[in-house]
Formats: sequence, structure tokens, C-alpha cells
Amino acid sequence: MPNEKVHRHHHGNRKKNRAWRIIISLLIFFFIIGGVIVAKVYNDTKSAVDTTYHKVKHDSERSAARTISNGKPFSILLLGTDTGDYGRTYKGRTDTIMVAVVNPNTKKTTLVSIPRDTKVAIPGHGFENKINSAYTYGGTSMAMNIVQSYLNVPIDHYIEMNMGGLVQLSSALGPVKVYNDLDFTSRGYHFKKGTVTLNKKNILAFTRMRYEDSRGDYGRQLRQRNVLEALVKKIATVQGITKYQSILSALSSNMKTDITFNEIKTIATKYRSADNVKQIQLQGYGKMIGGVSFQVVPQKNVNAVTKELRTALELNK
Repeated sequence: MPNEKVHRHHHGNRKKNRAWRIIISLLIFFFIIGGVIVAKVYNDTKSAVDTTYHKVKHDSERSAARTISNGKPFSILLLGTDTGDYGRTYKGRTDTIMVAVVNPNTKKTTLVSIPRDTKVAIPGHGFENKINSAYTYGGTSMAMNIVQSYLNVPIDHYIEMNMGGLVQLSSALGPVKVYNDLDFTSRGYHFKKGTVTLNKKNILAFTRMRYEDSRGDYGRQLRQRNVLEALVKKIATVQGITKYQSILSALSSNMKTDITFNEIKTIATKYRSADNVKQIQLQGYGKMIGGVSFQVVPQKNVNAVTKELRTALELNK
């Protein structure tokens, strides 16, 4: 009997040991698979970012790389061109111009919209120019310089995306919901007042409309800011992460930026809490000059926006 008990005891140990070996083997397997997936995501992301990276020269007031590595607030010029919008293939115009300041200390991102028809002086091209002409005259570099000079705020980086990319990004992410404050119909799509659902088919009709809006470009910019915020929030969700390859494909094909992959990694770790978005509209009034329609922004309005941005950048301390 004692021998029989001992035999059963050893037999039980062997079963337990076998079970632990199976569990450990499964854990090792999942860690390996997980590591492969993480490595693939990392490599795919790096490849996409490297594709979008385009360094441009502009009159920088400070080292953007040092600013981000030190975890300090930084600014980005966001440019949306109409290339790819309903089949357009030429260089395009910057119909969307925004300046974003990301501040990890206040956990806030300040987003300022600049009307594309804002009257500005452009060196070598006179004093009566629309601000979106800077991109037409001198590309991203001149656009950065003009916005930086106009607002008296250092521009650290830029992100440029065409409207075709907006459709591809919407296709990759799926529908998003945004609040619409105006009942209107555009390009065959009706958008009721209240919460509306946007997808790859109707997103351009929603973001590009301005003629049926009494606010003109101001109303369009409001819709564009809301759409941009909704898309960014969805990218950060689990659903967005699972579609990362389609998202990366949309971005790498339609976006340019001078933010490096290493800077993006730093932003992802040091700035991720700055998700409270404060939206500001640079306000002006319409005026015809020489038969051309401009938005003339009073200097006091420019000064107010400059103060907001410089405060967000912690330059007024």
C-alpha cells in the first residue's frame, strides 16, 4: 500500500509538471508571437513615417528637435491642400491652414484656424496677397515662414495632407460621428443639424462646403476642425489600432511632414496627455480689393491669437 501511494504521488507530479510545461510553452509562444506583431507594427510604422518625411528650410527661431526631446510645448502648421479633391491632380492650394500648439504641462492642444483668404504681405509679391498664396509661390517653406511672421509665433513643424488622403483615411477608419451646427445639402448629400455620421463617400461634401454657409470659410473651417478631431480620436482607439496598416497606407500616400520617427516616439510618450483641444478661429471681415475677395483681420484680433499661442508655447513666462 505505501508503495502504491508513492507511485500515485509521483504520477500526480508528472501530470502537474506536464501541465506547467504546456502552460509555459504556450506563454513563450504568445510572447514570441506578440513580439513579432509588435516588431511588425514598429517596422511598418517606421517605414510609413520615413516615406512621409520631407525636410524643408524655414526661418526657424529655435531647435524643434531639442524642444520635443526636452518635453516642452511645440507648434505644428497643419496644411490641407485641395489636391486629390474630386480628381484634382495639380500642386494644389492650401485651403486649410491651422496652427496647433501641443502642451504636455497643461495637457492641452490649442488649435487655431486661419482663413485661407486672409490678406497678408508676401515678400517679393506685394502687400495684397491671400495667405494661401504663400504655398503656391514657395511651397511649404514659404507657407511656414509667412504664417510664422504673420502670427509672430515660432513654427516648429508642419504636416501637409491632401484631400484625397482624407477620403482614404476615412475609408481605413470607418464612419465617424461629428456635431453639425447647420442643416445643408452638398454634392447630393444632406446633413441634418445635430450629430451626423461621415464616411468615405460623404466626408468631402461635408468638409469642403462653404457657399451654403452664411459664415463662408469660417463655417467650413469649423467643420474641418471637428472632423480632424474626430479622426484623430478614432485613430487612438483599439479599433483604429487594429486597422493600422490601412491608416499608414493612407497617410504615407497623401501626407508630408518634417517630424522624424524618433520625434513621433517622443511625442507618443511625453505628449499623449495633451488631448484636451481648445479651438480658436482667427476672425476678420470680407473686403473686395481690386476685384479680389479678401479676409481682412484687424491687428487686435491677430494680437489676441498670438497671445494665446505664445502662452500655450510658454513663451510669455
